[in-house]
Amino acid sequence: MSDFVESEAEESEEEYNHEGEVVPRVTKKFVEEEDDDEEEEENLDDQDERGNLKDFINDDDDEEEGEEDEGSDSGDSEDDVGHKKRKRTSFDDRLEDDDFDLIEENLGVKVKRGQKYRRVKKMSDDDEDDEEEYGKEEHEKEAIAGEIFQDEEGEEGQEAVEAPMAPPDEEEEDDEESDIDDFIVDDDGQPLKKPKWRKKLPGYTDAALQEAQEIFGVDFDYDEFEKYNEYDEELEEDYEYEDDEAEGEIRVRPKKTTKKRVSRRSIFEMYEPSELESSHLTDQDNEIRATDLPERFQLRSIPVKAAEDDELEEEADWIYRNAFATPTISLQDSCDYLDRGQPTSSFSRKGPSTVQKIKEALGFMRNQHFEVPFIAFYRKEYVEPELHINDLWRVWQWDEKWTQLRIRKENLTRLFEKMQAYQYEQISADPDKPLADGIRALDTTDMERLKDVQSMDELKDVYNHFLLYYGRDIPKMQNAAKASRKKLKRIKEDGDEEGEGEEAEDEEQRGPELKQASRRDMYTICQSAGLDGLAKKFGLTPEQFGENLRDSYQRHETEQFPAEPLELAKDYVCSQFPTPEAVLEGARYMVALQIAREPLVRQVLRQTFQERAKLNITPTKKGRKDVDEAHYAYSFKYLKNKPVKELRDDQFLKIGLAEDEGLLTIDISIDMKGVEGYGNDQTYFEEIKQFYYRDEFSHQVQEWNRQRTMAIERALQQFLYVQMAKELKNKLLAEARESVVKACSRKLYNWLRVAPYRPDQQVEEDDDFMDENQGKGIRVLGIAFSSARDHPVFCALVNGEGEVTDFLRLPHFTKRRTAWREEEREKKAQDIETLKKFLVNKKPHVVTVAGENRDAQMLIEDVKRIVHELDQGQQLSSIGVELVDNELAILYMNSKKSEAEFRDYPPVLRQAVSLARRIQDPLIEFAQVCSSDEDILCLKFHPLQEHVVKEELLNALYCEFINRVNEVGVDVNRAIAHPYSQALIQYVCGLGPRKGTHLLKILKQNNTRLESRTQLVTMCHMGPKVFMNCAGFLKIDTASLGDSTDSYIEVLDGSRVHPETYEWARKMAVDALEYDESAEDANPAGALEEILENPERLKDLDLDAFAEELERQGYGDKHITLYDIRAELSCRYKDLRTAYRSPNTEEIFNMLTKETPETFYIGKLIICNVTGIAHRRPQGESYDQAIRNDETGLWQCPFCQQDNFPELSEVWNHFDSGSCPGQAIGVKTRLDNGVTGFIPTKFLSDKVVKRPEERVKVGMTVHCRIMKIDIEKFSADLTCRTSDLMDRNNEWKLPKDTYYDFDAEAADHKQEEDMKRKQQRTTYIKRVIAHPSFHNINFKQAEKMMETMDQGDVIIRPSSKGENHLTVTWKVSDGIYQHVDVREEGKENAFSLGATLWINSEEFEDLDEIVARYVQPMASFARDLLNHKYYQDCSGGDRKKLEELLIKTKKEKPTFIPYFICACKELPGKFLLGYQPRGKPRIEYVTVTPEGFRYRGQIFPTVNGLFRWFKDHYQDPVPGITPSSSSRTRTPASINATPANINLADLTRAVNALPQNMTSQMFSAIAAVTGQGQNPNATPAQWASSQYGYGGSGGGSSAYHVFPTPAQQPVATPLMTPSYSYTTPSQPITTPQYHQLQASTTPQSTQAQPQPSSSSRQRQQQPKSNSHAAIDWGKMAEQWLQEKEAERRKQKQRLTPRPSPSPMIESTPMSIAGDATPLLDEMDR
Repeated sequence: MSDFVESEAEESEEEYNHEGEVVPRVTKKFVEEEDDDEEEEENLDDQDERGNLKDFINDDDDEEEGEEDEGSDSGDSEDDVGHKKRKRTSFDDRLEDDDFDLIEENLGVKVKRGQKYRRVKKMSDDDEDDEEEYGKEEHEKEAIAGEIFQDEEGEEGQEAVEAPMAPPDEEEEDDEESDIDDFIVDDDGQPLKKPKWRKKLPGYTDAALQEAQEIFGVDFDYDEFEKYNEYDEELEEDYEYEDDEAEGEIRVRPKKTTKKRVSRRSIFEMYEPSELESSHLTDQDNEIRATDLPERFQLRSIPVKAAEDDELEEEADWIYRNAFATPTISLQDSCDYLDRGQPTSSFSRKGPSTVQKIKEALGFMRNQHFEVPFIAFYRKEYVEPELHINDLWRVWQWDEKWTQLRIRKENLTRLFEKMQAYQYEQISADPDKPLADGIRALDTTDMERLKDVQSMDELKDVYNHFLLYYGRDIPKMQNAAKASRKKLKRIKEDGDEEGEGEEAEDEEQRGPELKQASRRDMYTICQSAGLDGLAKKFGLTPEQFGENLRDSYQRHETEQFPAEPLELAKDYVCSQFPTPEAVLEGARYMVALQIAREPLVRQVLRQTFQERAKLNITPTKKGRKDVDEAHYAYSFKYLKNKPVKELRDDQFLKIGLAEDEGLLTIDISIDMKGVEGYGNDQTYFEEIKQFYYRDEFSHQVQEWNRQRTMAIERALQQFLYVQMAKELKNKLLAEARESVVKACSRKLYNWLRVAPYRPDQQVEEDDDFMDENQGKGIRVLGIAFSSARDHPVFCALVNGEGEVTDFLRLPHFTKRRTAWREEEREKKAQDIETLKKFLVNKKPHVVTVAGENRDAQMLIEDVKRIVHELDQGQQLSSIGVELVDNELAILYMNSKKSEAEFRDYPPVLRQAVSLARRIQDPLIEFAQVCSSDEDILCLKFHPLQEHVVKEELLNALYCEFINRVNEVGVDVNRAIAHPYSQALIQYVCGLGPRKGTHLLKILKQNNTRLESRTQLVTMCHMGPKVFMNCAGFLKIDTASLGDSTDSYIEVLDGSRVHPETYEWARKMAVDALEYDESAEDANPAGALEEILENPERLKDLDLDAFAEELERQGYGDKHITLYDIRAELSCRYKDLRTAYRSPNTEEIFNMLTKETPETFYIGKLIICNVTGIAHRRPQGESYDQAIRNDETGLWQCPFCQQDNFPELSEVWNHFDSGSCPGQAIGVKTRLDNGVTGFIPTKFLSDKVVKRPEERVKVGMTVHCRIMKIDIEKFSADLTCRTSDLMDRNNEWKLPKDTYYDFDAEAADHKQEEDMKRKQQRTTYIKRVIAHPSFHNINFKQAEKMMETMDQGDVIIRPSSKGENHLTVTWKVSDGIYQHVDVREEGKENAFSLGATLWINSEEFEDLDEIVARYVQPMASFARDLLNHKYYQDCSGGDRKKLEELLIKTKKEKPTFIPYFICACKELPGKFLLGYQPRGKPRIEYVTVTPEGFRYRGQIFPTVNGLFRWFKDHYQDPVPGITPSSSSRTRTPASINATPANINLADLTRAVNALPQNMTSQMFSAIAAVTGQGQNPNATPAQWASSQYGYGGSGGGSSAYHVFPTPAQQPVATPLMTPSYSYTTPSQPITTPQYHQLQASTTPQSTQAQPQPSSSSRQRQQQPKSNSHAAIDWGKMAEQWLQEKEAERRKQKQRLTPRPSPSPMIESTPMSIAGDATPLLDEMDR
């Protein structure tokens, strides 16, 4: 039977190969994937010339899946292919996967079932081929860079992968999962069941699966997965045949278990993945809980790995240099606030002995898996005094950076080795062939340099250097490696013959050569042009120049090539570099880039740049406006040459934020900028160019020196300076952000280090409810209120365990005792009595009041008064009343946790609970907001905390919790009994959110308390590593256990003594009591209990001798530990936190005003409300100083200045009755933050103010500046004098930076003032004109209004030309507006409308006439064109787009002439008429006039008439000059005067005398002569271009102009006259009056355009000057007719005769006649 199965398996494989010819989309050059040559030939019929399957366009796996289904189910494909598919299908019907399962299960034989995997693999190969084709070389480089520089490197199990540098085969493996996902079909083309697919994931190790889960969030069943670890080796070897089928067998077999996991699946379906993740319910969380490693070790992005001693020494030295000994670039305060404000940075206090301590700490972390708190508390001897707990956290963080750097170095080293091997193979293939100029051998020097890399910057330098020289070879190297691997694989799997394998390899290597990168940079172009050789002749290699730069002298002399650069460059001239100068430019580029990529050069320049870099800042236009003195960027708005070394703390982060907001521009340079007097100082470029210089004076050497200098300058300016500035900027930002994070940590540290509130000793003794021996805490009454008016006050009483036992609502407690209304006073008294009774009954130890606002002062005084009264009556001991900051309480009040815990409580009552708990134990209360919602970030730690990386800030804050929680310890039993305190468990050393909750869950499930630390192992199944970390920090209240348990109580479990040192503690107790240890009745436990009662006995012990003894016994140095044990036995788990103290005056001020010294300071500009006038009470001795006004006889009060007293006695009565308020001394105000302000009278104004009430009124808002702040009285002295507000002398404003650029600021200020003055000068005079279309607006405002108006709408506005002009703006089309100048005459004054209005030479009576007779007709004609079927927008008349459209249409319909019309934005009022009769498009202009459309000098009243004439005459020569964009935009209303030398009367008579049989063409030509002046040397086009808006360069003729110029009379030649009417018919001097020609006179006349229409209403304006003689138009006309006839005869002789179109008249439709090319719209008929 087994023989049968094996033979069937072979046949299956063979059949599969037949089928395999159909599916793949491989190209011919990769067909060696198949095994049968004969089948290759058959399949070629289905492939195109590139080897791709026909009609196989889309490479998506979806379509391929569809093809597979179609191919396997349908039979309409080619015969042979269909036969193979049907044959295979029938075989699959006989043996499906289940059959294979049964056979294998019964026989125990592994059967080959590699088919689906084979197909998927081929798809992956092909996908990769496509990726090579599309992504090309750049993708390969990016993939390698991503592999080297990715953050998730170094995961466990990575070594199992063949080569981590991501060669193509591994990319295939990485893509397998997604390929299978897109191709889930079985052998019948049916979809596979997903569970079955999930069990067939090929070729992954544990680490790979874990990494996939981390990256993609895939839910793996790790319990099931662990069963298959024994098959990992088979998975790694291969997955196509037996091995992966063995895996498949194993994975398919447990099908029965899938039903059991249905409920788990439903959980994943029920909840969002984000919810599962936040609740720590994913498979990864289970794995973390089960693994015996500290949770934080498992969560680190770079895993913690064991290390040898040598690596630890190397790493310790690296961490010391980078983290402790290297100063920051900017000035930062001490790295650790535990140094209590030392001014110097931490690196200055850490000596070289720190290295050994760092090594010890690393050994504990990496090899023994001890967390930072454990090392800090139980391994002090090995790290102190150099390293305390925050330094250890720093070592932990830098260990991650070290590991990452090491992994990346290893990856890059592998890449180097591969490239070396590839180069060796290439050279070995032809050893005698000399190396080309472009090839640089990768030698041991490069490997050593990589080995010496000490930072990420250096690593990137080495990598970029590698890419420069070897980047082009990476795809070749990878494809060569892939070919060799496939060859070996094929030999191994299929037993192919050697020759066939070689052929396959050849084809593989040929493939990539056809797929080089299409995107080529400048360096690659230079390289391909062979400029490497020239670049090498510059005299120094980049390495030599780098060494010269490093040593600051010319260590390597510059070699001189014996030829001129230009002469030498001639040998390299090619198509890309056609001149020697271009060749030199390319060579200089190569040298510059090589120097810029040289790691040594970059290292030296980086160091120099950081030392010398100067910061220059200038504001943008937005910044000049927005950055005022209240802005954070005010002090550095302008900076000049500020050394970056003088930046402090978070200053550069503010600078970066201002740049991101578009307020400032930052420039970082190595040289001083714009400083006079520093002319002798060399720039850095001038300093270093001497190291690339040859000191000779021959012309040849000087020329080479010039080339070298230019190359160095380019390397610096174009590459290095830019990159170094960017790099330095990122470092400065990182330092500033770290400064902010540390400031946030410092603030949280100050909050958490406060111990619980301790009441007075007297209160504790008198308390009947309090038994301190049983560990009961204090009762606290929290009082909270809202700033909302008439909102009730809530009180919450919290017992010693933090549980709420009672609460109280006081609806009127915020009212004042001295309220004006009696009702309010009575309600307040009732609430006071209620609170009194509550206090007497509940007897709290302390009362806390929320520091919400200034009202809190009143409340706290009321409470203190109540307590004092109760104390006086001996009803209650004198208890404390404390003001507490309610920021945390408000956050808790609004959190989900408080809502869940106190769902029925109003929000303010929840706040009261939080206030009470905070003073009870700040650590527990702050931990309440450390939830998965990250509520803790809502606390205000620092103004810039939102601008740092959130994860970094959270980690820093969590470190503070970890430090403090482990210092204080956690009572697990209390956490179980009181869930409120459970938040601390996650911060215990070795635990975390997952392990902590898991520990509590086990204890709850067992329904038991933790009675000893050993139960952590026995009952909670804690592993040894986690137990060692956490045991000492989990305290057990042994006293409370008492008699409730029969098990042995270890008193040390309630101390900080670690279980590993219990024996030493007992030994110390026995020695202190001088017990005889050898006695049979010796009881160390009893000795311990006795010592705990009399700890003074421990002082007599010689602990140093004990420590020496322990060290001799091999326990190591334990002297600090022994002293800690003695201290702990003296007082178990003594709280080391700082005792609570009441807030001081400044803290109370900041708490109630919500201000800080940064937001409220002397000199700050503020806004306040006037609340009243302050007076000084009159003094008795001043009563006699009343003043009498001699003029009125009335008396004046000397204080309040009231002066209406008729008698002196009334003044005295005024005093005596108290009605005199006294002398006004200032204004009382109130600020928004509750502070009261006072403005002394003399600071009200720069002028003398006697009566302030005349200047300000109650309720008025005034701008002031703070002069003085009294934090005790919550008051501030203010000034609102204009001079103080302006503060031109900078007496009050914040001080500006030392390097502030006042000159630049003054220059910008002056420029702004000039601009303002310029803008204030109105560009137009506002007019008083009553017309609906008239608006007093300017040009830009008019166009803005036009945007929302309809086509043809009109705006009339003042003109910028002066008071005698108006401008009429009308909308031609969207975005196109024509502005027509209107001249006014007969004005009464500058503001009124003129009696007559003129547009050029045409007169109008009023604005309505202009609109009706001038604008509306043009708008109507424009609308006709806009609605024409061949109208195109073409982006506002873009000629290029119109030409493209014509060319495209011509290609689509080559036998027709396309034409289109579009509005012209450059010349509003004109339209572009584009057409393409033959090869090139032609574009002419059609002008809209009030009479119609002007085209080629003729007026057409209708669109049809215009295009009919155009179709007949498009081949005619174009008269005049084609308009261009240089012409005026106000068309046709020209501002130029009409030529004054035309005698209209003579012109009319001459025209009327013309023969009746003249054609309209002749008439038009004669009419055009009206534009001719007296000057025979002037061509009409010279003034026509400016008069009519037509383009042209003054007199140039069109290419279509074919009129001959008779020599005998140059004045009258048609060439010198415009061939079109130069003004519209509505103007009085246009086309002469003549009788209409009969349409039936001659065939020519019927063919011509119907006659131009004359104006319905014409007004003649007398020419201003008529001094020139009139022209004899009759003679000129006759002469012109003779010349025209002669010319026509000549043309008839030259041209081939062609049939003419049929005669037509305007009333009949145009017919298609003759053999002319039909126009586009004639196709539609």
